[in-house]
Amino acid sequence: MRFNLDTIFIADKGLIVIGIIIVIYSVICFIGIWLESVIILLMVYYNSILTIIFLSIFALGALAMNDNLIDWIDNHWDIIRSSVFSMDMNKFKNHVTTEINSLGIFSLTINATLVIKMYCISNLLGLKNLIIAISPLTNLIFSTLAIGLIIIGFYSQQHSAYTTIPTWSSTLLIILGFLLFGIGILGYQAINKLNKKLMKYHIFILIICFVLLLIACCGFFYISSTVNEDIDKNWAEINTSLQMQGFNVRKSFLVNQIEINLKFAGLFSLVFITFLIIALITTIYQHSNI
Repeated sequence: MRFNLDTIFIADKGLIVIGIIIVIYSVICFIGIWLESVIILLMVYYNSILTIIFLSIFALGALAMNDNLIDWIDNHWDIIRSSVFSMDMNKFKNHVTTEINSLGIFSLTINATLVIKMYCISNLLGLKNLIIAISPLTNLIFSTLAIGLIIIGFYSQQHSAYTTIPTWSSTLLIILGFLLFGIGILGYQAINKLNKKLMKYHIFILIICFVLLLIACCGFFYISSTVNEDIDKNWAEINTSLQMQGFNVRKSFLVNQIEINLKFAGLFSLVFITFLIIALITTIYQHSNI
């Protein structure tokens, strides 16, 4: 991409980094096959899962945030204009949305190559061995990502503080974050010790958390679709509250910021839901084979 607009174009830089990482993974994979190293192949397999999840969420986000990107350009056109030279606003909007959508499609193409790589590794190592190997690690990642749920929950609440926008999904995300932090550790202990009773409790709690997290995720996307209407109805009161706190912002800017934060929270919830499903499947498999 052209232009020196890091705020908009950070996505393509992220994909460049991911592309470099995938090349490194491929080299490591060849080394693992050459050395017949199970550990190296397991590392490549699990990292491929992580990359597929994040690239898929990025592709979804590229589509979900197109409108917000257009609004962002509207709100910052005075600053952007000096960097785009001969383009007018409409041409620049078309250029940006086309490139962002292309990045989303390209990320799905990368996913296809990663799936092929994973299929080859599963044929070499056996699906049963892979499930047994990745199960404890998935539960440990739970605890790490749960901290992210807590932070994002508080962050989305903070950006809705001066409005009448419902915050129940943020509150639910925070509660689930604390709960899943402990559940990840419980799952790791249960699988390492092959404790069938603990695994049963773990599976039951994961199912409940899955349902609640899915509700929170849908809530974020639904609330983001009502932000404009809600702020429009209560703008006089919201604007007064913001000015009393020393903030002087346009209504369109506030709407755009809150929508982006809510959608981001929903997308991160989707990432966690994906890991939760993997943990649930692997734990059920472990439980049924003890």
